Amino acid sequence: MKGTRTGIRPRPRIGPAIAVAPLVLVALLVAGCSGTPKVSDSGGYYGGDRPPPKVPANLDAIPDAVPRHEPLSATGNKPYTALGKRYHPLKSAKGYVARGTASWYGSKFHGRRTSSGEPYDMFAMTAAHPVLPLPSFVRVTNLDNGRSVVVKVNDRGPFLHNRIIDLSFAAAHKLGIAQRGTGRVEVRALNPTSVPISTGNTATPRQPSAAGRILIQVGAFAERDNARAMQNLLQRAGYRVVPLADDESAQSLYRVRVGPFASRDEARIARQELESLLGRPVAVIVQ
Repeated sequence: MKGTRTGIRPRPRIGPAIAVAPLVLVALLVAGCSGTPKVSDSGGYYGGDRPPPKVPANLDAIPDAVPRHEPLSATGNKPYTALGKRYHPLKSAKGYVARGTASWYGSKFHGRRTSSGEPYDMFAMTAAHPVLPLPSFVRVTNLDNGRSVVVKVNDRGPFLHNRIIDLSFAAAHKLGIAQRGTGRVEVRALNPTSVPISTGNTATPRQPSAAGRILIQVGAFAERDNARAMQNLLQRAGYRVVPLADDESAQSLYRVRVGPFASRDEARIARQELESLLGRPVAVIVQ
């Protein structure tokens, strides 16, 4: 990243850019305005979209989205048509994993209404997806450099070039694809383990199995600082972490665990997510 105070080298617009009409059509068909990829494969910007005029100095420090249970958005979850193709949003993100090309969108759409009704913030950790439920939480991993982020899916798109997700500028920056415009990624749905948020109705959260608390042990560490570092990593990824026990040092190991989970199926899905995140096996245990 050289040449400007913003940290991004301006690229000349490509020569006739994509027609504006399809972009307007998409905006009319889909509640949000962000569904079309804005960066061309040859390096220019589509539809007048741009990076921010000045990139905040702390962009790398913006925290990832924290997965949590939220009610489905009142808008953006019904079948729709964009650029002649019919899309049927999924009822659940459970088990969703896909690999493909990611793009990003920026200044042109900053502050505009997304398909879920939330305003688009290019400095928030969000994304647009053609069919995942709104909202959903996913981990996006750059397959070329190993970087990963957690984003909230609150918008529809992208619809061109077989791209699978349209990231906020902040998310693309943290993944290292903001300057290139696109990148090879894996998108993996995350299963929130937090208590469902209030929706105005009284609801009783699911309770762990009567046979005991279902947990996942991520690791056992000889040094308390190392255990706490792992806990911090897991909390940033949206997992509920079991506090370290005061008497663990007497056993020479500090055990890092997440949960409890309401069922073995829920724990199994979380275990798969954690193994993908950490690149090694973890264990489901019952206390």
